[in-house]
Amino acid sequence: MSHGNVEYLEHMTDAYVRIRGRNLEEAFEYAGKGLVGIMYDIESVKTNRQVLITAEGIELENLLFDWLEKILLIMLIDKLIMSEFKVKIIHDGKSGQYCIRGFGKGEQINPHRHELKVEIKGITYHEMKIVENKDEDQVIVEYIVDL
Repeated sequence: MSHGNVEYLEHMTDAYVRIRGRNLEEAFEYAGKGLVGIMYDIESVKTNRQVLITAEGIELENLLFDWLEKILLIMLIDKLIMSEFKVKIIHDGKSGQYCIRGFGKGEQINPHRHELKVEIKGITYHEMKIVENKDEDQVIVEYIVDL
């Protein structure tokens, strides 16, 4: 199954997602959207609430893991479903640390309007990839989540 820049690939037991973005920030935005799309149909989500999301990592894979984990926690703890994301990635050349200052837009989960498709147990590093192809202005992100 595919939704534009988000593609859900075949996997025996878990959810395997491939994202295509024009740059790293857009790829991370779609990665968040792909994560939420595993659990819920996000087409009808109203974007009347905005929540700040920050993440950090020593390398890009750590950053992606932390970003996705924060989004999952917001859905599970705050009961907020998000369908739009905006990301600014900052790299500190001195420490090598990456950080995201971003936000998600959505609304409170309403069980009458938002049917849970499948529950995510957690984000994994297994098969996680971030490939930047600057010649083609494309970044491909792949990740698997435990269901």
